[in-house]
Amino acid sequence: MSVDDKLLSIFRQEAGERLDAMVATLLEVESGGGDPESVRELFRHAHSLKGTAGMVGLAPIAAVATSIEDVLAEARSRGELEMAAAGPLLRATDAIRAAMQGEAIDAAAVAAALHEGPGDGDGAGEGEGEALGGAVPVTAAPPAPLGDDHDALPSAPSRMATMRVSAERVDDLLDAAGEAVLRRRRLEHMLGPVVEEDEQLREELDRSETLLAELQHAVLDLRTMPLSSIVSSFPRTIRDAAAREGREVELQLVGVDTQLDRTMLEGISDMIVHLLRNAVSHGIEPPDAREAAGKPRRGTVTVSAEARGNRVEVSVADDGRGIAPDLVARTQSHAELGELLATPGLSTAREVGELAGRGVGLDAVQRDLKKLGGVLLVTSDPGRGSRFTLRLPATLAVLALLLVERGGQHFGIPLQTLAEVVDEERVVILGGRPAVELEGGEVLPLADLAVLLDRPGMPTAPGGPVLIVDVTGRRAAVRCDRLLGEQEAVIKALGPLLDGLPFYLGATVQDDGTIALVLDARHLIRGAPAAAAVPEAPAAPEEDARSRVPRVLVVDDQFTVRELQRTILAGAGYDVLTARDGREALELLDHGDGVDLVLTDIEMPVLDGFALLSALREDPRHESLPVVIVSSRGDEEDRRRGAEAGADAWVVKAEFDQHKLLEMVHRLVIR
Repeated sequence: MSVDDKLLSIFRQEAGERLDAMVATLLEVESGGGDPESVRELFRHAHSLKGTAGMVGLAPIAAVATSIEDVLAEARSRGELEMAAAGPLLRATDAIRAAMQGEAIDAAAVAAALHEGPGDGDGAGEGEGEALGGAVPVTAAPPAPLGDDHDALPSAPSRMATMRVSAERVDDLLDAAGEAVLRRRRLEHMLGPVVEEDEQLREELDRSETLLAELQHAVLDLRTMPLSSIVSSFPRTIRDAAAREGREVELQLVGVDTQLDRTMLEGISDMIVHLLRNAVSHGIEPPDAREAAGKPRRGTVTVSAEARGNRVEVSVADDGRGIAPDLVARTQSHAELGELLATPGLSTAREVGELAGRGVGLDAVQRDLKKLGGVLLVTSDPGRGSRFTLRLPATLAVLALLLVERGGQHFGIPLQTLAEVVDEERVVILGGRPAVELEGGEVLPLADLAVLLDRPGMPTAPGGPVLIVDVTGRRAAVRCDRLLGEQEAVIKALGPLLDGLPFYLGATVQDDGTIALVLDARHLIRGAPAAAAVPEAPAAPEEDARSRVPRVLVVDDQFTVRELQRTILAGAGYDVLTARDGREALELLDHGDGVDLVLTDIEMPVLDGFALLSALREDPRHESLPVVIVSSRGDEEDRRRGAEAGADAWVVKAEFDQHKLLEMVHRLVIR
C-alpha cells in the first residue's frame, strides 16, 4: 500500500467517525435536543473534515465541508441551530459519504441547498416531505465527539488506550495462531508413545498447548467488536422511515456493548436496517390510530443484543400492531414463523391482508443469515408488537466440533447443534424403516450420513452411533461409523471451487494433517426424513373407475410423523398432501382437488382431530369422506368418541404397522 493509499484509508476511518458523530448530534437537534455546545461540536467536526480532506486532495469533500462550516458559523454566532436546518445538513453529510465511496457529487449544488435552507420541498429522503413526527429521540448515548486541531491534546495514557489495526492483519494473525496450534498437535501425534514416557516432555507440551490456546483466544478477541460499532446509522434509518410514513417513533438501543465477530457485524448490519424499516413501515401504527387504541402516539422500536453461551441474539422489536393472527396460527415455533414470513411473494398474498408487509424482503434477510450459520426467530403479540431475532453463532472462525467418521472420511459437526449421541439399542423398526426412539416418546426416522451427503458409494453403516442434531427445535437422527472425539478447531473456507456446496460450513485440519469437512446441521435436518430408506410397500392400489391416482391427506403437527406417513403412502402409489393442523387441512380441502381419504392425529394446536372430524361430517361435501385417526391415544373412551364423531378407523401410533395401514387405506379408498 502506497503512502497516499494509507493516508486515504486513515482519512476514511476518521471521516466516518466524525460523520457518525455529526449525524447523531443533528438528530438530537431535529428532535429539539440541541444546545450551543451541539453547534460548537458540529462546527469542530466540519472544520476538521475540511482540513483533512484538503490535505489528501479530496476537493469536493473539502468544498462541502466548507459549506457546512459556513452554515454552522452563522448558527454559532446566533447561539443556536434551528431544527429545520438539520435536514439539509444531514443530506450534506450524505453527500460526503457518497464522495468517500467514489461517487461524483455536485459540491456547488449541495452548498446552494444548504444556504437556501429547508424550503417547501425539503424532506427526509429523495422526494420525501419533512415531518416533525419523524423526529427520533435515541436513548443510547451518541458517539463521543472527536477532537481536532483546535482541541486540547489528550493525555498520553488515552492516546495509548486504542490503536487502529487492519482487519486483514488480524485475520493473518489468527491464521498464524491456528497454524501454530496445528503444528503443536502434529508434533505430539508424531512423538506418539515418547510423550507418555517422558514426563518433562509431557509437561512442556501441555504448557505450550495452554499458551497457544490463550494466544488463539486473544486473537479471537481482536476479531470481535461491539454492536455499537454499527449502530450509528440506525437513528437516521428510523428518522427517515418515520418521516416518510408519517409516524412518531423512538429508537432504543439495549445491550449494544455485546461483542460479535467482525464478520458477523459486517453481515448483519444491512439486515438490521431492513428490519428497522419494516418495523416503522409495517409495525408502528399512525399516531392517531395508536392514540385511538390507547397507546402513546409515539411508537418504540428497540434494537437489543445479548450473548447466550456460544450464541449471540440480536433483536429488533416494536410495540406496533403485530403480525396477522392467521399467519401466526399457521406455525408451531418461532423459527417456523420466521420461515413463513420469509417465503418469497408472501407480502402480496391476498389472504394475508395489509399486515403482510412484515414479510417484505425477509427472504433476502433469511438467505444472508443462513450463510452466517444463523436463524431468524419471530414472535408476535397481535396489537402489541413483534420481535425479529437474528440468532447467530458467537464466531465463525473457531468452533467446538465433534469429529466423526463415515466411510473412512472424517467430518466435524458443531457441538452447538448436537443434542445427544445415542447407541444402537435405541434404534427401532417403525413401518419397515429404521427410526430412533428418544426420551419422551419422540421418534425420528434414521438417516445415513453417506446418503444425506449424496455419497452412495460408501458401504452401509454397520450399526454405528447415531447423532441427534437440533437446530431451533427441528431434529434429525443421523448414523455414522464411529466417533473420533471433540476438538476446538479453526474453520477455513472451502475456496471458490467448493464454496457453493450446501452441506458444509468449511473445513478444518486435523492433528495428523488430514482434512475434516465441517457439516451444516441445517442441511442434514432438511434432508434427513426424505433421505432415509423408503420401506418396501405392497403393490399400488388396483385401478378403479377413477382416472386419477387416489389422494390422501395426512394431518399431524409433528413433522417427522407427517413425513413417515407421506413416504409410506407415496411409496405405495398414492398422491399425498400434508397439513399441520385441522384448520390447514380444511383450507386444503376447500381449495384443492378432491381428497379420497384423511389420516389425522388428535392432539394438535389451532384445530384438533376431533374438531376436524366434526367439521367434515357437518359439511355436505365431505360428510362421507373416509377418515382414519392415527393417534398415540387409544383408550376406550377416545375410540368411542371418535366413532360417534364419524371416524372410519383408529390406529394407535405405538402399534403402528405399515402393511396394516396400507391395507386399511386401500380398503377405504376403493370401497
